[in-house]
Amino acid sequence: MSETAIEIDGLSKGFVRHAAGERQLPVLGGFSLAVAAGECVALAGPSGVGKSTVLRCLYGSYRPDAGSLRVRHDGAPVELVGAPPWLVRAVRRRTLGYVSQFLRLIPRVPALRVVAEPLLDAGVIEDAAERRAGAMLERLNIPSRLWDLPPATFSGGEQQRVNLARALAPAYPLLLLDEPTAALDAGNRAVVVELIREARQRGAAMIGIFHDRPVRDAVADRVLEMGAHERAA
Repeated sequence: MSETAIEIDGLSKGFVRHAAGERQLPVLGGFSLAVAAGECVALAGPSGVGKSTVLRCLYGSYRPDAGSLRVRHDGAPVELVGAPPWLVRAVRRRTLGYVSQFLRLIPRVPALRVVAEPLLDAGVIEDAAERRAGAMLERLNIPSRLWDLPPATFSGGEQQRVNLARALAPAYPLLLLDEPTAALDAGNRAVVVELIREARQRGAAMIGIFHDRPVRDAVADRVLEMGAHERAA
């Protein structure tokens, strides 16, 4: 049996609506999930149930109100709730990739460099990092004539493919996928499905949100329906 790579226990998260008299808005209440190495779990449920919040808490973009978030990092379980910033950065650098719904655009930085950056941060030498970045951009049908242009000049679908290339090129052992095929045509969706399957086969543990049902059915080992009681604004 594969070892547990991601373990969420009793995760709770809420927000304060300042424009509504400091109203407390619960999003997650006691959410738990374990994901094994080589497994892809799809989070499902209506909009606002807290699916993206789970991913953002794991990545450290949101601070949980309660609960535990443990990931296998450098061969050992690491607790992310309350972890010092240097440890969160190390987990992001070597262990945890994240495909968000939107590419964070960096003005004037070429697409090749955007994809190579996490490889460079992980200590890969520049030539090797750019080769791996270029190979992933090719897989995702971004032609080489665009590599020296900033992604801000690209279409929405091209930007999403750069976003995917950036997360997939380092071959992270853990991946968070928030609508990875949004804005993609059928051909590029098929490429992404193949890349996710390859990541799963090499042992990556993944949690994903897939509103595209055929994509979800093609990549997920199991689907977790999040309860309606876990409400968001």
